[in-house]
Parts: sequence; C-alpha cells; structure tokens
Amino acid sequence: MHFCEAIGMTPEEWRRLDKFEARDLAWKYVQPKVKEHSAVAKNNLAALKNWYRNLNGERLPFDSGRGGKHHIHSIRKKAAYEKIPNKEEVYRVVDMASSLRDKAILLTLFQSGIRLNALCSLLYSHVKDQLDNDIIMLKITWDIDEKLRGSSIPFYYTFVNGEGAETLRQYCELKHKRSEADTPLFYTRSRRVMSETAIFMMFKRCIRRAGFDTRTMWPHSMRKAFRKIVRQANIDDEDKEQLMGHALRGSREAYFDRHDVELTREAYQKCNFAREVPEGEVTKLRRRLEDEQSKRMLNEMRLEKLERELEATRKLLKEMLEGKK
Repeated sequence: MHFCEAIGMTPEEWRRLDKFEARDLAWKYVQPKVKEHSAVAKNNLAALKNWYRNLNGERLPFDSGRGGKHHIHSIRKKAAYEKIPNKEEVYRVVDMASSLRDKAILLTLFQSGIRLNALCSLLYSHVKDQLDNDIIMLKITWDIDEKLRGSSIPFYYTFVNGEGAETLRQYCELKHKRSEADTPLFYTRSRRVMSETAIFMMFKRCIRRAGFDTRTMWPHSMRKAFRKIVRQANIDDEDKEQLMGHALRGSREAYFDRHDVELTREAYQKCNFAREVPEGEVTKLRRRLEDEQSKRMLNEMRLEKLERELEATRKLLKEMLEGKK
C-alpha cells in the first residue's frame, strides 16, 4: 500500500510495466531507507521482489550480490547497546509485573527460553495435565514455533520449574477454571490470544519500572538470559542446543535422541533458574561468630608459639650466663 501510494500506481499497473522500469521504481522507493534503516530497506525490497511478476512471468532484475549496484549491507545497530540481563536483573523485571498473568508470562519466557511467537501459540491443553507437577514440560513443535521449519527441527522439549511452575499453576487455577483445551494459555479480557505487541508493551513497562533503559531490552532478551544460564550449566553441548531448540551441526544431529525426555529433563534440572535468596540476619550473625572464633583460635596459636620461642630464648640466655661463670 505504501509503495503504491509512493509511485502513484495500483499494483496491477506496476506489474504491467517493463521489468526494468518496475525495478527502478522499487529501488527508488527503498533507497532512502538504506542508510538509516538498512534492515527495513532489505525487507521491503525482498517483499517487492517476491510479489512482482509481470505479464510474461519475469522477476525484478536486481543486481543485489555482494558489491552489486542494489546490494544492501545490513547493520545491526541494536547490538551496540543491547543488554542481556543476568538472573538477578531478570527477577527485578519479573517483580514489576502488575498481574499474575504478566508474571507468569515473564517467568515462562525466562525459564523455558521459548520465543515470543511460541508463547502466543501455547494452549491450555499444553499444561493442563501437568499443573500438579514440580516441573512442567513444553513440547515445542512447528505448530507452536514456525521458526523451527527453517531449521528442519520437528520438535524440542523445554521446561518450567520452581517459581515459574508455581506461578503458572496459580494463574491457571484463577483464569482457566472453565476453559476448554483449545483456549489460549495467555489471553486478554475478551478471551482472545494475547498478541506479541501486547506482551512487548507489557515487557517495556516492567523494564521501565525496574529502572532499566527501555531501549536496551525487549522480550527476546529473556531467551538470551535463558541461554546465559544454560551456558553456565555443567551439561553437554548437545543438551544445551536441544534446550534452545537449535539444530545440531554435522553428524551430531543423527546421533542425538530428541525423544529421550528424561535425559533432557535431567539436563534442564542442572540449570539453576531459581531466585537467589538473600541471607537472613541469623545466618549473617552465625557467620560473623564463626569468623570471630576462627580469629581467636588463630591468635591463641600465635600466642602459644611466641611463648615457646620466649621460653627457648630464656634457656639459651641462662646457658650462656652459666658458661661465662
């Protein structure tokens, strides 16, 4: 629509043009965006190339190879100021959630590492029979996460445990008392699936309340925080990639058993997603007392050593005096 308004033509009129004339109009529309928004320009150009077919079935003849006239070099500007939160910072954001639903969303994103589009595709049936378990399993398939198709991954398993599982259970008990199996897991007041945009705005509000710069984090940052925890765990690289839903390189994919849920569950449980509990006053006093006792024992040992050295010195002086006499 924006392109047709810019060139003053209907889609069919543009398609009737010669392929070189149509290409020049498309490039003229995209070129002003290249410097400031290279990724947007690249996506717009790809959309126009995929849509265009003239009456003879010809494509737009762009010279878009590396170094070509129509090549667009994408620059990832956000990587310069992106912040991947650690566990403490994640829970600061979670604590800023204004509802049980929002808290369950944030914890599910962090503890399972699923993408935002997958979260929006989850149904009540995916967790309905697991709410009494300490750990909730999620089987992510093509129907849930469309990006798996591009990597030819049929499915992968991930989990939610601890505080995330308990919050999800409380949310379902409150909001899914009379829900059908195909009800969206996270829905709005009108019982429609919560959109990615709505979750994005909710996440930005929590970021702002937690005192972070809203330009440095977005919902995908939760997946990267999940990756940071998984990377630190003492598990095999294959298990790390499986929990992320990544394809395994080379022959490792052929020898990895994606159907072994228990093995994947054991690997997940070695990843520490639990909140760090601050020390209580009693624990601090006990530790201080132990430190004082250790210092006192060390001082007593030093004192005994000095007394032995002093006694030896006295004996030596006495022997020297007796020898002189």
